[in-house]
Amino acid sequence: MLTVVGFRLGDGGRHLTAVVTESGRLHRAHGAYGAVGRASRPDGPVGQNPVHRHVARLRSLHARYQGKGYSVELVPGACVRLDLREPAPVRVPGRLHDIEQPWPDLFRAFADAAPAAPRGSLEEAIHDFYTTIGAPARPRHLDRLARATPAAVLPRRVAALRRVLAGGSAIRSSPRLAVGYTVTADDVRLHVGRAGESLPREDVVELHAALSAWLHLNAPE
Repeated sequence: MLTVVGFRLGDGGRHLTAVVTESGRLHRAHGAYGAVGRASRPDGPVGQNPVHRHVARLRSLHARYQGKGYSVELVPGACVRLDLREPAPVRVPGRLHDIEQPWPDLFRAFADAAPAAPRGSLEEAIHDFYTTIGAPARPRHLDRLARATPAAVLPRRVAALRRVLAGGSAIRSSPRLAVGYTVTADDVRLHVGRAGESLPREDVVELHAALSAWLHLNAPE
């Protein structure tokens, strides 16, 4: 059995389906209503926390496609267990990396199983997914917790960025920087070009302390 989480959004004629598997792969398919759609090569596992990394991208896809007019929630968010085995990447002689394979059967099975899953938000489905596979999960209804925190407790800019993260979007450094960062609700990632690494929570705490110390030491006069 394979545990997955995903959604399907439509624009009235076409749909996007995105699914993250417990192995840390992000699968996508585009197509017309009533069709499975064309499955793309999945994005394979990367880094120490591939599941959290691709769940963050799942949130980003959900927000981005809603902004493109895909406002019909055909499957608003579902965590389901499928009687499937994920295909292994194909090893090609002479290539440094194995080739991930498109997997149309995943989208057929997801479309069949999702209507039977409890209907809720994408965030609720993600929480169920993390709980099922035994991964760390943030508390349910984080957006409600954010609204319950008095605004005066946090600096205005911090409160604004917290709302961005709670809404499922990412905070990214300027693309002009050679060394950058991406922060989501589940992940803090440093990257140089296409290479990067996610930081464990304890390193994020230490980095935050170091940056705060630097800002105090170099306070504007």
